[in-house]
Amino acid sequence: MTVEKFIRRNKIIAERVTQLRQHGDQMHWDGIVHPVNPQFRDVLQAQERLLNALERLLEDLPMLATA
Repeated sequence: MTVEKFIRRNKIIAERVTQLRQHGDQMHWDGIVHPVNPQFRDVLQAQERLLNALERLLEDLPMLATA
């Protein structure tokens, strides 16, 4: 996947998350997200994995540049 495709897909993901936000009243009570839908839980877990992987990559970038 090219960086450009990755960026386009990130924009699509952001659009879909915005669509989910329109249904926020169905996923929140007491100001907390309650992921009762298994598909929504999958999305949250995938997002967490992506953020963790990006953080690891960014931490390793200075080492990659000097290698």
